[in-house]
Amino acid sequence: MRSPHAPIVTVTPNGSVDLVLRAVGSPTEEEQAVVRLGETAGGKGNNVARFLAAAGHEVTALGFAGGSLGERLNALLREADVTPDLTQIDGITRSYTTVLKEADGRLSYRMAGPQITEGDGRRLVATAVAAAAHAGLVILAGSLPPGGSADLYAAIIDAVRETPVVLDSSGEALAAGIRAAPWMVKVNREELLALDARAPDASAPLAAWSDVLGALARGTTVRRWWVTLGVAGSVGWVDGEVVRVPGAQVRVVNTTGAGDAFLAGLLDAELRGASTELAACTATAWAAAVCEQEVPIPPSAGRIAALIEQLAGARLE
Repeated sequence: MRSPHAPIVTVTPNGSVDLVLRAVGSPTEEEQAVVRLGETAGGKGNNVARFLAAAGHEVTALGFAGGSLGERLNALLREADVTPDLTQIDGITRSYTTVLKEADGRLSYRMAGPQITEGDGRRLVATAVAAAAHAGLVILAGSLPPGGSADLYAAIIDAVRETPVVLDSSGEALAAGIRAAPWMVKVNREELLALDARAPDASAPLAAWSDVLGALARGTTVRRWWVTLGVAGSVGWVDGEVVRVPGAQVRVVNTTGAGDAFLAGLLDAELRGASTELAACTATAWAAAVCEQEVPIPPSAGRIAALIEQLAGARLE
C-alpha cells in the first residue's frame, strides 16, 4: 500500500439507504408496531467507508445514486464524514430495512437495486480511475445492481492497476474480479465455497486452511486472503503465512455490517503498521463490537480495545 495517510476510495455499485427498526408489542394479522433506531449509508463498501472515516481516514465513496433515495445516500455519507462522488443514474437507489425482534432475532427486507446500463458502468469505471490516481487504496465491495456486468469489478481493477485493490464481493463478480488480480480478497465461508474451494471446519488445523487458501493463491496472483467465519472468528493467508483468530464473546444483537467492520478494522490496523496477527485481532474486535449494537455505526475505541484484550487473552490460553 501507499502512504497510510493517502486517501482511500470505496466503490459500492449497489449502495443503499439502510433503516433499522425494532418491533414492539405483539403483531396483529395485518401490522406490527415498530420504533425507528437509526438510518445509515449502506451497501458493503459504504459501510467500510463510514467505519474507516470514523477511524480518521480520508475516504471518498463511489457508486451509483438515483432518485430521492440517491439524494439521501449522498447526505448520509456526508454526515459520516465520507466524501460522496456518486454516479447519477435514471433508476432509484435501493433501500434495506432491518426489523429487530426480541423473540426471534431479525428480519431484513432487501431490494435488488436499480437497473443500470453499460454506459453507467463505463462512467463508474472512469470515475474510479480519476479517484484512484490520488488514492493509496481502492476497496470494491458488495453486490452488483441489475444490469451490471459481472466484469465491472475486473474492469476497475485493470484500470487502476497502479493502486492496490481490495475485493469483497460474491458470485460471478467475485470470480471475475479475482482473475483481474486484486491486492487482497476478503470472503465469508459461503463465498469461499462459491469459488469451488472446500472450506474446512472452523476448528480444523491450520495446515488444512493453508492447503485450501494456498491452492487458491497458486491458482491466482492474489497473495492475501481473508475468510470471516462468523462467531468462529477468521482465517487469513498472507504470503504463505496462515493466521487464525477466534471469535470474540459478545451478545449478538444485529450482524448487519459485521463483515464490513472486519475489513475496515483490518485495513485500519495494517495502515497503522500493525502486524498481521494484531491486525486480524483488531478486525475481529471491530466486527464483534458492531454485532453488539442495534445500528451498524462505528463502535467506541474503548470497546474495541477491550475486545482486542479479550482476544489476545484467548490466544494465550
